[in-house]
Amino acid sequence: MATDIHSKPFDEGTQIKLQIVRDYLKEWLPVFIMKKVPTWKKLFIYDFFAGEGSDTVGNYGSPLIILDEIRKYCNAIQEKEMLVKIVLNEYSEKKTERLKKSCADYIDTCRASLKHDSLSCKEDGNCVFHLVFENQDFQDFFGSIYSTMQNLSDYPRFIFLDQYGVRHVTKEVFNKLLALVRTDFIFFISSSYVHRFVENPEFQKYIDLERKDFDGKNLYQCHRVLFDYYKSLSELNHTKIYLAPFSIKKGKNVYGLIFGSHHKLGIEKFLKVCWSQNPQTGDANFDIDNQKINSSEPKLFPDQDVPRKVEMFENELQRKIYMKELKTNIDVYDFTFDFGMLPSHANKVIRNLISKGKVAEGVKLSSSNIHKLEETSL
Repeated sequence: MATDIHSKPFDEGTQIKLQIVRDYLKEWLPVFIMKKVPTWKKLFIYDFFAGEGSDTVGNYGSPLIILDEIRKYCNAIQEKEMLVKIVLNEYSEKKTERLKKSCADYIDTCRASLKHDSLSCKEDGNCVFHLVFENQDFQDFFGSIYSTMQNLSDYPRFIFLDQYGVRHVTKEVFNKLLALVRTDFIFFISSSYVHRFVENPEFQKYIDLERKDFDGKNLYQCHRVLFDYYKSLSELNHTKIYLAPFSIKKGKNVYGLIFGSHHKLGIEKFLKVCWSQNPQTGDANFDIDNQKINSSEPKLFPDQDVPRKVEMFENELQRKIYMKELKTNIDVYDFTFDFGMLPSHANKVIRNLISKGKVAEGVKLSSSNIHKLEETSL
């Protein structure tokens, strides 16, 4: 099942996965670093399956992407006396050595260029990159540092788990991720393998699903089933967390990312990244519902160009408002994020209902920073 993605150039699916991680870091880092007076002086980033740092033609893997995004804030990090700790774990000893060299080469090039006028490079030669390399089995390493992570729960943390296959993010590990407050995480999973081997006892050790769970879903929608499974675990755990999936088609197989955040701003930013990847549904790098919508060649009837997911959302949002299941603007946006939609999608529906007199004209709407929005009744 496991293939070495670093032994050849990254394929399109891998590049999309890495682009999503990069784009989310672009959204995540300035929230904490660029505050005039930072609330937190420490940030933690964990890449538990770090790999070698790049592919055979030099495309950046997640470790170098992390360095590349943090580099933009070198001056701010030093001026505000912040610590950004980056923990890179790779099980393979050979890959770990290559990873160390990749990071060292990146930092040497960064120092030599000085194009970003880094204070840390110019003044005392100390680099703001605080790197920790580990060469351990994920389960052993995660288990050994988990209590420390809990003790440091007041600090913002981003976790990336780019596992091979399905066996590492078990129910136990997922529940531990849920318990880490002020933590955003993204993990990768081989969804089509679960779809194919769901009745195999080996898979059932890691994913508690049955064949019937995939009824009514084709192979291309299998990651949605995996997402629903993890979402059900959070509900059983009674943990308030915002989750979202993104399906990635690679050849005949479907893989996927699952994102989690305890904060509205986290899910808002992740969904923004996903919808920039796919403006039709925001949850896949392909036509997941096989609707063959082409914005450059509209169909005869406009309704046929509305993605099924968008139509379902609009209908369900209206129904919940009519039935008084959603009573405030905050209720609406919580439902919107839970559906994997953006505030702008909800605003379109609300404005239509305002024009019909079904929603009060004074309801406060916003297209961003929903966590700061004042609550008003519909």
